[in-house]
Amino acid sequence: MEELSRRVVDSTSLEPSIAKAAIGHVLLFLRDEVPSGHIDELIDKMQGAREAVAAAQATGDGGVTQAIEGLTSFMGHGRADLNILVGKLANLGLTEAQSARLIEEVAARAKSLIGEEGVAKIRAILPALAERSPPRQSETGGMRPGV
Repeated sequence: MEELSRRVVDSTSLEPSIAKAAIGHVLLFLRDEVPSGHIDELIDKMQGAREAVAAAQATGDGGVTQAIEGLTSFMGHGRADLNILVGKLANLGLTEAQSARLIEEVAARAKSLIGEEGVAKIRAILPALAERSPPRQSETGGMRPGV
């Protein structure tokens, strides 16, 4: 968790406490959305992740969840669930670009802990985040999607 938190701070310029809270919200969201226990495995293997998830569960979101759930009760969930996550991250002060980088870092760390199959399930549940985020420069100077 410390390595992931450090990478998130470096790639997003967030304060460490905000980065940890944001990671907790992402892990909580993924745990609830990704089938087959891959996220439980990730959380079990990442020291400090359980505490981050518990902290995310304990924090309020200023009514963001209730407002979005109310608006989407007619339409079903899926993308609405992602909007709840984005709302929670925005409440922490993250921009959409920072949220996309956060997801990138979580996926990179997940790959080393739960393998490509687990990461594929994470990316499958979060495609709308990439659509919402602007492209960013890769290390080689080319453009690539945020996630």
